[in-house]
Amino acid sequence: MTTPPSPDPMDAGRSFRRKPDRRARDGSPAWRDQPRGLACAVIAAFAVLTAAAFVFAVVAVVAAMR
Repeated sequence: MTTPPSPDPMDAGRSFRRKPDRRARDGSPAWRDQPRGLACAVIAAFAVLTAAAFVFAVVAVVAAMR
C-alpha cells in the first residue's frame, strides 16, 4: 500500500479558490448577464424557426400518411 502524498508546506494554508466579487456575492445580475439587442433577436429567431420547422414536419408526416 502506498501513502497519499503530503501537502507542500508552502501551500498548506493557502486556498486557490478566488473569492467572488461583491456583485457575485450579492446575487444581483449585472447588465452583461441579461440578453439584449442582437442576442435577444437571434434567440427569438431561433425559437420561431424551430417552431415553424416542427409544424412543417408534422404537416409533412400527416400528408404522407394520407
